[in-house]
Formats: sequence, structure tokens, C-alpha cells
Amino acid sequence: MARGPKAFGAVRAAGLEHVRTTVHESTEGMVDELAASGDAYRCVAVQLHGYTDDAQLARLADVAGLVLTVTPYRWVRPAAGDRLSRLIEATCAGQVDVLTFTSAPGSAAVLEAASAMGRRDELVAALRGDVMAAAVGPVTAGPLVEAGVDPVVPERFRLGALIRLVCDRLTADQVIRLRAADQVLELRGRALSVGDQEVLLGPTALALFRRLAATDAVVAKRELLGCMPDGGDEHALEVAVSRLRRTLGSAGLISTVVKRGYRLNAARIPT
Repeated sequence: MARGPKAFGAVRAAGLEHVRTTVHESTEGMVDELAASGDAYRCVAVQLHGYTDDAQLARLADVAGLVLTVTPYRWVRPAAGDRLSRLIEATCAGQVDVLTFTSAPGSAAVLEAASAMGRRDELVAALRGDVMAAAVGPVTAGPLVEAGVDPVVPERFRLGALIRLVCDRLTADQVIRLRAADQVLELRGRALSVGDQEVLLGPTALALFRRLAATDAVVAKRELLGCMPDGGDEHALEVAVSRLRRTLGSAGLISTVVKRGYRLNAARIPT
């Protein structure tokens, strides 16, 4: 019995013909089918896929005389400063547009790593806010949903479908297009196009531009200070806005409203 199409394909490739898959492509679904069959199993062997599902193993023990497990690979906590840690930090800082998950153990491992870094709450807040979370299927989404994140999931639980969904959602939701006089500004990820020029925004410039582009009203200084990744005072904000103006190539795109804040003089173009 194979949980899903990847396992089914591997087992068939090994020369085993009599293989069946579960309807819901989950470990729970496999146990449901075995329990519903009414058969008395002498021995059931289970290949674990990265972490031990004690609840389902306990259910199996009720219908089988012996339950054997094998774990060909396992998840371990990453060392500080590795790629996963940097990815979590970038996500918390809003430097990532979308974070994709392709396995339930992977989803759980990212949350556990964030907890070890003391940044789980920040990660969850980011995934509930500006950073889109995308999971290949409901099983993969499970740990995220338990954490309070509502990831997008394709109708067909396949990697190709996930990629297409992410591309569609990024184009519809994450690309920011604005018109300022005779210029068009377009932000894709960190890349900002102003007319025929393209620049890559740093973390602070990106956070400020996104916040200013979210409204055609004045944004208070305290709000802009709150979205700056490294924090700072009003002087740091003034310096950051000045640098952003130079990056945009036009001082008139961002107006200073005395004693209130700043405004981006551009109108959002519907996608």
C-alpha cells in the first residue's frame, strides 16, 4: 500500500505489481483502509517519512499483531547560521514573497527551527501577513494550519500544480504596479522597475516602499519606523527615505508632509 503517487511509482518501478494507493494520500487514510477491511493482520511494516506519527502507529497496533517501522531518513535541527536559519530571518523581515512547503515533516521542521531561534511568532505573523505560504497538499499544510497559518493549496496535490498556483498568485497579489505622471513603477520581489531602469531594493528600502505603496494617503512616521527591519529613530527614517528617493531617481515621487509623515505620489494600477 502506497500513501501517494510518488511512493506508488517507486514501488511499481521496483517490480511490485499489486500496489494500491489511498484516496486521501495520507498515513491516516492508509490506517483507515486497513482498519475498515476487518482483516486480522499478523504483521504490518511501515516506512516512516521523516517523523513518527505515534497516533497512527497506535491505531495500527489495534489491528495488527506486530507493527514494524523503518526510518530511512530523519529530520534534524539545523545548525545556527545555515540556509534554513537565513531563510527564516529573511521571511520574518518580509524579504520573501512566498514560502513553499512540499512535505509535512518539512513544514514542521521549519516551525521547530523558528522556535529554536526564538522567532516562531514572527515567522507565523509574516506567513499570515505579507509573505504567502504555499503547501503542495493538505497533509503538508497540516502543521502550518495548526500554527495559525492558512496556506494556499492547489486543487491537484502535485508539485507542478503548486508551481502554477504560486506563479498565478504572485502575479495577481504580489506584483505592485503604480503610475506616477508619465512613469510606471513595478515591484516584483526586490526588483523595482522605474520606467526602463531596474534596481534591487535593500531590506529597509523594500519595507518602506511597500508600506508607502499600500495607500495613497500620508503614512505616519511611527508606522514607517515600525516596518523598518533594523528599527531606528526618526533620523534613521529620514536617511532611509532620502536613499529611497535617490534610488527612485525622482525626489518628487515621495513627499514629506511636515510633522505627519510621507506620501508616495503614485496611483496603484489594478492587476
